[in-house]
Amino acid sequence: MRIRLLLTTLIAVFGLLLTSQKASATHASGGELIYVHISDSTYQFFLKFYRDCTGAGEPTSWQLCCFNTCTNQSFTANMPKWQGTLPPDNRANGSPVSAGCSQYTNKCDNPSSAVPGYREWWYMCIVTLPLKCNYWRFGVSLCCRNSSTNLVGQDNFYIETTFNSSQTWENSSPFYSVKPIPYVCLNQPYSYNNGALDSDGDSLWSALLNPLNTNSCTSTPSNVPLQTLSPPINFNTNPFQTNNSFNLNGFNGQMSFTATQQGSGVIAMKTREFRKINNVVHELGSIMRDIQVQVLPCSTIPPTLDTVSINDSGAFLNNRVYGCIGQTLEFCFTVSSTDTGAILLAEDNLITAIPGAAITYTNLRTDVVTGCFKWTPTANDVGNHSFIILIRDSTCKPPGIMLQYARTVDLTIWGPVQASPDTSICIGEP
Repeated sequence: MRIRLLLTTLIAVFGLLLTSQKASATHASGGELIYVHISDSTYQFFLKFYRDCTGAGEPTSWQLCCFNTCTNQSFTANMPKWQGTLPPDNRANGSPVSAGCSQYTNKCDNPSSAVPGYREWWYMCIVTLPLKCNYWRFGVSLCCRNSSTNLVGQDNFYIETTFNSSQTWENSSPFYSVKPIPYVCLNQPYSYNNGALDSDGDSLWSALLNPLNTNSCTSTPSNVPLQTLSPPINFNTNPFQTNNSFNLNGFNGQMSFTATQQGSGVIAMKTREFRKINNVVHELGSIMRDIQVQVLPCSTIPPTLDTVSINDSGAFLNNRVYGCIGQTLEFCFTVSSTDTGAILLAEDNLITAIPGAAITYTNLRTDVVTGCFKWTPTANDVGNHSFIILIRDSTCKPPGIMLQYARTVDLTIWGPVQASPDTSICIGEP
C-alpha cells in the first residue's frame, strides 16, 4: 500500500529529465531524472523531457546509464515512453506545456509566434541494482542543447541522480513538484521555486552548479563552457545575466532575481538528500534539474505575498510560521498587485508538501487574493516544513505570457519542548 501511494503521489507531481546516448539535433530545453523504490533493490526510474517545439522530434526511447564506484562497472537500461497520461489533468504524453494565454499562439501552435513552446515527454524503466555501494550514478545524455545566453556552444545535455545504497535500500529520490521552464520579464523582479520534496521525509539542500556535459557512461561529467560576460557568470549571484541580483535559499529552494539580458539562460540545480540513521547523518544521494529561463520583454507587474494574521496557537517570526503538535495552526495571507487590472490566480503544492493541510482561497481573479491555511500537525510532523504558493496573473499582456511566480512559506512544528523547568513553549503542555 505504501509503495502504491508513493508512486501515485510522485507521479502526480514529478518534474523530471531527459537523455539519450545517441539522439541528436537541437531541442533539449529541460528536465530531470528521479527514482522510486519498489522493493528490495528494485527501483522505478522516471525521466521527464521538455522538448523545444522548434527543434527535432523527441526520441522513442532513452538509455539510462547506471555506474557504481565500488566495482567501477556500468550497465544501461532502455527507457521507453511512459504509456500513461500526464498529471494532474490526464493529458496525453507529449502534450504542449506553455505559460501562454489562450488568445495567443506559441511555437507549438504557430512556428512564427514570438512565444516559445514546449512539449512534455515522460520515459520510464525498472532497474534492479546488483550490489550495495556508497555511490551509484544514474545519468542520461542528449545532443544537443538549445543555444543560450550564458553557455558556449550547444554541448550535450546531461542530467544525473546519485544514490548511496550502502546505508539502506529503502529510499526514493527527492523530486521537483513545480514544472520547469519559467518565463520572466526583462528588468523586473522575479521569484521561482522548483518545489523540491522528499516522500521519505529526508532533509534537502539545494544549490546551483555549472551545467554538465558528457558523452560516455563511465566518464566523469565535465562543466559546459561559460560565456565571457560582464559581470562574469557565477553560480552564487549571477548564473545568467542578473547583475548579481540572484539569490537562492538552499533550505527551501526559493530563488529571486532580476534578469537583465533578453533571451534564454540555462541553470542547473542540484538537490542533496540527508537522513539520520542510528544517530548519524548520511547523504543518501542527489537529483538535478537543468532548465531554461526565458527572459522576454513584457510589462506585467509582479504580485506580492504577505502573511497577515496568525491565530493564537501559532506564531510568526523572521518570515517563519511556528506551531505545536495537536493544536490547529491557522493563518491567512494576501496576494496582491499594484496593477488594479490584475487578474490573479493562486494554487499550492500542499497535496504533496504537507498532506492533511488545506488552504481556502477567496477573491480569485481580482487584484487582491486571500488564502487561509489550516492544519493540525501530529507528533510525526515535528520539524521544519515548506510549501509553495504559485501565483499567476492572467491579464495576458503582450507578448501573451501568463507569468507564474512562486512564493515559499516556511513552517516549524514544535514538539513537547520546555523553555524552562516550569514553562512550556506550546500551550496546554504540562
